[in-house]
Amino acid sequence: MKRLITAIAALSLLAGAGAASAADKMIIGIGVMHGTADLAANAVSTAGTNGAFSTPEVGGRFEYWNMMRENYALNFQANIGFQSESDKPRSDATAGTKEGKYTTTSWSVRLGGDRVWSPLANTHVFVGPGLEFWTGKAKFEDIGGAGTYETENVKRISLHGHTGAIMMLGSSWGISGQIGHKLGYATYEEKGGKTTWWPSSIDGAMELVFGFGGK
Repeated sequence: MKRLITAIAALSLLAGAGAASAADKMIIGIGVMHGTADLAANAVSTAGTNGAFSTPEVGGRFEYWNMMRENYALNFQANIGFQSESDKPRSDATAGTKEGKYTTTSWSVRLGGDRVWSPLANTHVFVGPGLEFWTGKAKFEDIGGAGTYETENVKRISLHGHTGAIMMLGSSWGISGQIGHKLGYATYEEKGGKTTWWPSSIDGAMELVFGFGGK
């Protein structure tokens, strides 16, 4: 699995770098995203097995479009996600009860191809499929007085489709928004137990974009 992860990440980066050298036009986006963290933990189940659960996440995104042809683009994404929850004791809590904290962290990469349509000047609508690799974990601190517990990493590979639009507001900059849907296969291993499942979720992003080259 580790070799597969490394191969996917390397292929994504090399494809993006190779295309950039021959591109007539490329667009780079930097912005915020939202998605779903598919996680697992041994504390979810009391039957001697690990259990899966999901939680929303937000974060940052770097995105790259390479216009290989007038209406077709290579698309690459890199995301960093997180979530944070803080539970302060109530007034009727037992003396000495600590504040509970729950956090998640993740990163992901996606490589795909988009069909691009320009219905108006300086406006591009895109839609296309892709393959995404995502990995993340959770950390619990004093939740229910149980001390600190950090999960292992979940690994998820998904088929991911997205659609959105880019509106250029200046000669070389603009804004972009998109939504996507993914269907994936996730795995988790801890204490010799292995959990597998097929998660599905919606995601989206808003970005500031910059155009280079071309017209």
